[in-house]
Amino acid sequence: MLMIIKLAWRNIFRNKRRTLLSVLAIGVGLAAMMFADALIVSLGETMVSSATENFSGNAQIHQTGFMKNFDVEKVIANNDNNQLLNELKNEKLLIGFAPRVLSYGMLTSTTDANNIVVYGVDSEKEKEVSKLSTVIIKGEYLNKLDDKKILVGKKLADNLNIDVGDRIVVTVAKAGAGDLSQEMFRVGGIFSFGIRELDENVAFLNLNEAQKILNLGNNLHEIALNFKDLNLPAQKNFPFAQKYSTGGNEVFGWNKMFKELASILKFTQFSLGILAFILFGIIAFGIMNTLFMSLYERMFEFGVLRAVGTRPTVVGRMIVYEAFLLAFISSIAGVIIGIICISFFSRYGIDYRGIEYAHLVFKDKIYPHFRLIQFILYPPSLIVFATFVGLYPAIYAAKIIPAVALRKK
Repeated sequence: MLMIIKLAWRNIFRNKRRTLLSVLAIGVGLAAMMFADALIVSLGETMVSSATENFSGNAQIHQTGFMKNFDVEKVIANNDNNQLLNELKNEKLLIGFAPRVLSYGMLTSTTDANNIVVYGVDSEKEKEVSKLSTVIIKGEYLNKLDDKKILVGKKLADNLNIDVGDRIVVTVAKAGAGDLSQEMFRVGGIFSFGIRELDENVAFLNLNEAQKILNLGNNLHEIALNFKDLNLPAQKNFPFAQKYSTGGNEVFGWNKMFKELASILKFTQFSLGILAFILFGIIAFGIMNTLFMSLYERMFEFGVLRAVGTRPTVVGRMIVYEAFLLAFISSIAGVIIGIICISFFSRYGIDYRGIEYAHLVFKDKIYPHFRLIQFILYPPSLIVFATFVGLYPAIYAAKIIPAVALRKK
């Protein structure tokens, strides 16, 4: 076997130029596969991050059915004396969480009125989940010491013709009897997320004041969560979700909150599989072409080997070893090229900023990054696949008739 491997090694370097071109072509194909994996995964993470980091969080806890119509009476269970919030403080998987209440309501200025969603938020805890504190373009962020301040979106402020310092009236339905509650607030700040739904239809109050006008006591409608790993909330049978989906509560991961986005990410993974199939097909034809060219050039030699008694299986094994060695060298070259490409773009990024896709606007560059699967799956798969492809020219070589091969030049 060792002798056959040595012969195969020498054979693939008989024509150094052809071997070098084949190695380069196959290596570039492998590098393209690695880079496509790095880019698609990073693109998915960027899309999820863009969708969740503005306000929603990676996941949310609600009472079952609350999200259908924002029923003000469907409050989160198991939160007596903030018991649930205290448990979340000890969760090591979380970066942060933010308690909220919310309800449909109406905002009325001296000139107009607008239907909105009123959110009551904890001004400090909200910084752990959303960008609300960083998107204030005029005025100031919420202050716990001033419950009569409200934050409105830029488009909402334009529609109602209001500015910082103006007085507006918030009308909501109380929990329990359903009576209307009206309170006057002063515009403390104007925000702009750059998302129409938030900038035109949402207003923010301090949590305590919102609970008061909604007649909720200390109850909550929503707890927004941010995890250290973006992929955790989308996992099936996630232990965290099972733990906190009790007593009538349910945990919504970003894949349930943004179903369209989840579908797009599944499609991108499917696209990656198609790309792998195409690239590996090209690689297969490249290896097969190289082996057959080498085989036809050495037809006379194969005839001599067979004529002196070399068994067909030995000839076939030599061709298979050539395919294996060619794929092995190409894999090393591909990994090196892939590392260089991914390292470059992981440092400088790919600028997709300002591009809108699936109702999401990319605000940051995309930085492809390495994954273990790029090294433990693609190169070995290439070697195995190429070796398997080498069986066809190997069988052809094994079936060579010595008398016919000796007449070849």
